[in-house]
Parts: sequence; C-alpha cells; structure tokens
Amino acid sequence: MPIDKSPVVFQESALAHQILDDLEGLEIGPAAHNPFGLRTRNVGLSAEQDPIDHEFFKQSQLEHCGQIAPIHIAADAAEIPLAESSTDFVLHSHVWEHLPQPLLALEEWVRVTRSGGYIFAIVPKRDAAATDIDRPVTTLEMLVKAYDRNAKSANWTRTAPGGSRGHYTVFSLGLLHAIGHWYNASHLRARLDEVAIQETDDKVGNGHTIVWQVKKFRGPIGLIPAALARIKSWQTRTTQSKVE
Repeated sequence: MPIDKSPVVFQESALAHQILDDLEGLEIGPAAHNPFGLRTRNVGLSAEQDPIDHEFFKQSQLEHCGQIAPIHIAADAAEIPLAESSTDFVLHSHVWEHLPQPLLALEEWVRVTRSGGYIFAIVPKRDAAATDIDRPVTTLEMLVKAYDRNAKSANWTRTAPGGSRGHYTVFSLGLLHAIGHWYNASHLRARLDEVAIQETDDKVGNGHTIVWQVKKFRGPIGLIPAALARIKSWQTRTTQSKVE
C-alpha cells in the first residue's frame, strides 16, 4: 500500500561524523528515517525472532519515509554473535530505553568493541515520550538491582509500560554519568572514558547524547592501570555524590 504522506527523515549527527567517520562499527536497532550515514552493520531482531516487534518497527519506518533499514546481524542487542574486540564502535539512537537489562547490554557492547573504540548512545530526555512524563527518572540503584537479579535468576524479567515497545528506563544526564562510573568501578579489565556529552542531541533534538571511549587492559601488567582507573572512578563518583 502506498504511503500517503511526505517522507520524514531526521538529520545526521555532526558529532557522530566527527568521532566515527573513519571507523567501521555496529548500529543497534537502525531506522531508515533516522540515518547516521556511517559505515555500520545493523543489528536487530528478525521477523522469526520477534514477529510482533519486527512488524511494529517495520511499519513505523514505512510510515515515516517509505523505506526499511536492512538488518545485517539478526540478534538481541545484549547477545551479539561477534568475537570480542571485533568492531570499532557500537552506536544506537532511542534504543537503550527499550532494553530490559541496560547494564547487561552495555557489557556486551564493550565486549565487542576494541580498545580505543567507542560507545555512542542517544537516549530520550525524561519527557520525550508521553508515557514517561509522570514516571520518576530511573536511578542507578534500580538498574543495578535489576542487573543483580538477572544474574541470580534467568526467569526474572522487568516490565515496561506498553510492553516490549515501551520504555524500561527513564534516562537523565545524571544517570548516564552514573552508569559510566558504575561500569568503571565494577569491571577490572575495561573502562569507559567519557569523551563527549550533549544535553540536547544534534540529531532528532529530543534526547541526550553520551560518547564513551573504551579502554581495555590485558595481561598481568594491565592490572596496574586497571586498578588505578578503578580507584579514580570511585573517587570521582564519591566527589560527585557529595556535590549532589
């Protein structure tokens, strides 16, 4: 059926081009109406893996611009079938909030990203979606609790308003900073260095952008800078908590 409306395609991100133009990476949950114009392989669920959600997001893309972004790697965002340190970056826009286990997903993105590569994330502002306006901002403690429960019980799942197409997490800039500190304080062999932040993203304009550079430490010698980085992260988090 022909689409009876003018195509809507959002602008590309100047920040993403500035940091990622010469690299090759992964885009999680791509959308044809929200392109980045980068060299990426697209990761998403196939119709066989999740027919309901696949059809929903397919129709959303068709309604916006009459096209569908191809899926190159059919996989869950938190279980990507690639080798460790096999990509330059992981990129996503308005996807992270749809994942029931955002911290587990972050661990997976770090796993597949090489040392020196990047995690580039755009998440909606706390009132970008009507369903989030009356909800409290998610806290790091809530995410860690869900993360710990998942580790103890494979049958435990979180729920989101509107089902799987709703938002599990209501993000804020403070939460994004806290997630980075949590990762650095709880992981010894890798750390996330925050290299860019946008209070308002330069793409759709209704979200926050954060960019982390991934650093990985190998071998016995690598434990020294890893331990020092972990101490620094704890000190930074403690200082910020006192200020807040």
